[in-house]
Amino acid sequence: MISLIETGLFRNISQSDIEKMMKCTGAVTKEYETGDYIFREEDTPQYLYLILEGEVSVVKDFMSGRQDILYVAESGEVFGEDFFEPEQRPYWFDAVANTKTVLLLLPWKFLFGFCSNACEHHQQIIRNMLEIMAVKSFNMTKKAHILSSTTLREKISVWLLESMEAGQVDTRMNREQMAAYLGVARPSLSRELMKMQKEGIIDIDQKRIRIRDKDKLYKK
Repeated sequence: MISLIETGLFRNISQSDIEKMMKCTGAVTKEYETGDYIFREEDTPQYLYLILEGEVSVVKDFMSGRQDILYVAESGEVFGEDFFEPEQRPYWFDAVANTKTVLLLLPWKFLFGFCSNACEHHQQIIRNMLEIMAVKSFNMTKKAHILSSTTLREKISVWLLESMEAGQVDTRMNREQMAAYLGVARPSLSRELMKMQKEGIIDIDQKRIRIRDKDKLYKK
């Protein structure tokens, strides 16, 4: 299980200050089994969630029954910050545990209000939260760009090019989650990936995709 000092939310905050913060936050730790919902659409937001262990998908269901994975968060990351506001609009999506998961639930009231001492570590956690939200906003913009592609091959190619590091993509998603993220049918995705592998564009090794011919990806 990851320690708080290792997370982005508590970056640049000392262990002693973290311990002080935990005493006044009202934060609680909670465990979830695979498939458990952390919250459902229309629930009232109460917490910012920090993953200490496990993995969570934030999802939106269509009327047809198809599911869109907005993003996947893993150990050390936060989720639920999308509704970081005092008016407490109900959630627009669900959050579900992909594995056995342990979460730290931080009440919104702690993040919204400074104590009378205006502690430096409290200010730092707000700065960290703003950085996290900025990165997630950028990633959601990238996803919108991917989904604007007109063909399945183009969606896959743009996603690989945007996600590639050192000539490969190490995705946390299984094939079903990948299809939901790209907004396509899983069988269609699998067929297209196999075609791309046969054409020598990519190599697939479980959740790792190696890019063999980047120029062909650009051609889409």
